[in-house]
Amino acid sequence: MQFHETLRSGRHLAGTFIKTPHHAVVEVLGQSGLDFLILDSEHAMFGWADIDRAVLAARHAGMPCLVRLADDRPADMLRVLDCGADGFLVPHVTCAAQAEAIARAAHYGARGRGYAATTRAGEFGARSMAEHLAASAAPVVIAQIEDPEGVENAAAIAAVSGLSAIFLGPADLAVAYGETSTQAPRVQAAMAHVTKAARAAGLPAATFAADMAGALALFRSGFTMAAIASEQKAMLEYFSPEAVRRAKPGGAA
Repeated sequence: MQFHETLRSGRHLAGTFIKTPHHAVVEVLGQSGLDFLILDSEHAMFGWADIDRAVLAARHAGMPCLVRLADDRPADMLRVLDCGADGFLVPHVTCAAQAEAIARAAHYGARGRGYAATTRAGEFGARSMAEHLAASAAPVVIAQIEDPEGVENAAAIAAVSGLSAIFLGPADLAVAYGETSTQAPRVQAAMAHVTKAARAAGLPAATFAADMAGALALFRSGFTMAAIASEQKAMLEYFSPEAVRRAKPGGAA
């Protein structure tokens, strides 16, 4: 089953953001119980060679891999899909016209994704054109809504054909609303509004969770996809000063 089918199945999916631009991190997490990984090229120093190797490691491990892009440039979407990623997230989507341009850039067709089968996604030319078009017909294209304008236009954005899910960015929403907590009533109301719009359009609603408990609460509230923290936070929590202290003789006293 391709990841876009898994995403639309209604199953609860738990993944994480990868902040360290190295394929070994992906290789290790390929052995985890996670359902997907997101390479964060918006907020981490991923170069194209890093993304290429990380996607290769994910494919080797059989782990679905998405890339969070820095913006909505079609050329970046093309390169991510050509190197074999399952799809991508575009941050700060604020209107239907922008979402339509993103969906068009991700799909083959008139004024859409440029065709090439001599890529990893096309098995380096081993597929026929018909086979490659069929295998590439449904890339995972996720629009991130994390601005007040995007919240206002959520229904129109979610109605755009070619999108796979809506991802809410609670931290950016909080900052945009002048709040200092993602639990602020205005932020929570905005998230509920966007989630309702996604459901009405038949799209999965996804968002960020700070930890496992937070992911469970989100799943119970109607989200079906949660990106839980990052590998960096997992390391820091496992080796936190308190955890290390408890591991030493007399540390639990």
